[in-house]
Amino acid sequence: MEKEYKRFEFQFGFILLRTKRFHSLMDRLGSLRISKPVGWFLLYLMPVAAGTGLFIFLTNLAAFFSPRVHDIGTVVREVSPLAYLGLPGVNPYLPLVDGWFALIVAMVIHEGAHGVVARSLGFPVKSSGLIFFLVLPIGAFVEVDEEALKAAKARDSGRVLASGASVNLVLGIVALLALFSIVGTMTPAVRGLAVTQVGVNTPAAAARMLPGDFIVSVNGISYDNTSVFASAPWYRPGQNVTVMVWRQGQEVSLSVTLGTNPSNSSLGYFGIAPPLGYSDLKAVVTTYTNSFFSRPITYVCIPTFPRCQGLAPFSDQLSVFYTSPYGASLVPLAGVIFWLFFLNFNLAVFNALPIYPLDGGQAFRAGLKGLAGGRLGEKGLSRISTAVTIAVVVIIASFPLAAYLNLV
Repeated sequence: MEKEYKRFEFQFGFILLRTKRFHSLMDRLGSLRISKPVGWFLLYLMPVAAGTGLFIFLTNLAAFFSPRVHDIGTVVREVSPLAYLGLPGVNPYLPLVDGWFALIVAMVIHEGAHGVVARSLGFPVKSSGLIFFLVLPIGAFVEVDEEALKAAKARDSGRVLASGASVNLVLGIVALLALFSIVGTMTPAVRGLAVTQVGVNTPAAAARMLPGDFIVSVNGISYDNTSVFASAPWYRPGQNVTVMVWRQGQEVSLSVTLGTNPSNSSLGYFGIAPPLGYSDLKAVVTTYTNSFFSRPITYVCIPTFPRCQGLAPFSDQLSVFYTSPYGASLVPLAGVIFWLFFLNFNLAVFNALPIYPLDGGQAFRAGLKGLAGGRLGEKGLSRISTAVTIAVVVIIASFPLAAYLNLV
């Protein structure tokens, strides 16, 4: 019997280390008085996670009928197909250290919840352990007795199946609220115009202006508003101006000879992207922390994706323009918390969908069996579960597949 619980196993390129060491912890937590009420809460939370996931995917599907369908298709085609794999180091947008840490936490919490709720209801746990990718641990697993789950009442098996995705959703929301608290402390470092991009072979590049600089003044006149800066009388082709920039706590004087604006020959040309003023930078922080209800899609746009860089104040593109009581630890701290939110949220909404054999699919089948009251046999349950699974998978896969095939 010991061999069943303590051995290595290879599955789909992953290494599973089975052990009984987690059993005592799951037993202790499962015996707590609060465990059963928490199980009920997680059961009712699972439809919320599934509904959120379906809403996101249906919103993407609705893009087929949007006037912006071709623009959206272009963006989707820019995303590497590897982005759909949640493995740090393989996914080009998922940072190795932060992603690895967040993935372990999400998987351990997910599987641990299954085990704790199962033990609180008296279901046997066959084995548990760690999952390794090569030599790196990337998560955990808990094997609840499948035969016992199938024979149990739908309300009991449903609580076990729903616990993993639901606890991920709870942790994701907590992480997002923590991220709001951290981002809310960010304020623009100085009053000026933030330079986000400097073109190659441009007057600004020739003067050694850099992304991350603040344009504090030009010819001794202070600026923190983009429109005032662009309408200044010296903003003309051929003008030589003295630009004072703030760079990492020091002021640097640059001499810039303006070129001719390609779109309007009467205007000067620095060769920088439209700079962000003081109020613009403050608005980025406010928008990010206040979009939870107004535009929650903001938080699904990851800060490592180029088109999302301007949305998150803690992204590499924008963080250099801010200061915070957290100091140098702000960016790494915000990064870890963001990936804790992102991976837990995605694991929750995807795993809660009625796709068999995911938890959501098994919970859907158990609920269907309970509602049918014995009027549906195994064959009928299988047919309905399969049909629902195919429908949901088609919805999920249709948009990215169409984009990669140049159909949008």
